[in-house]
Amino acid sequence: MPDLLRRVAVLTILSALGIVLLAPLSARSALEPSSETVSLLNAADEVTSTLDRSTLVGRERITAAGLAPLLLDAGDPIGPESFTAPQPMPTPASAFMEATLYLKPTPTPAPTPQPVVAPPPSGDTVSGKATWYCCTSGYRGMAVVALPGALGGHYDPAPASRYVTVCADRCVSLPVVDYCGCYWGTANQKVADLSPEAWAAVSDSPTSRGVIQVTVHLGG
Repeated sequence: MPDLLRRVAVLTILSALGIVLLAPLSARSALEPSSETVSLLNAADEVTSTLDRSTLVGRERITAAGLAPLLLDAGDPIGPESFTAPQPMPTPASAFMEATLYLKPTPTPAPTPQPVVAPPPSGDTVSGKATWYCCTSGYRGMAVVALPGALGGHYDPAPASRYVTVCADRCVSLPVVDYCGCYWGTANQKVADLSPEAWAAVSDSPTSRGVIQVTVHLGG
């Protein structure tokens, strides 16, 4: 606290000294100007140019001021900018175009195969192609045969009531238990569908061969 009071006292004394020193300067500035100051102010108000501004105009004033050589060295004065109408763009070249139609040839349809009507079996024997099929309900795992309808094929629940003899590598009597379309009446017609067990019973060929030649004896 004593330090703070001491600082305040020092600042007060310095402020008072500053005011005392500035007082004479303020008093001097308030006095009347001296004779030298008045002479300088009057000389500044006088016209220093020797040219008669009322009579010299235009080129004469420029010549009198000594600016003519500078203008001569400047060359041609810059004239006003001129604007011209925009030139039309050139028309692009054109080429004659003509559409050409090409007719896509229509493919000739393949001829429809004509059905080949097989002659009705004469007697009790018919020969032709045989394939194999999976099975018939109630006869799975058994050697059975399915025949086209023209040869009397139909589904017959167990026990089968009709038998035929199928011959390939061997002849075996097989029960007729089912019906097959067998492409009957076409060039691809078959005379029998054999179960895998019936195939193995009449032929030594594997089922992967797909087709074998057989003779079916319809009389049993």
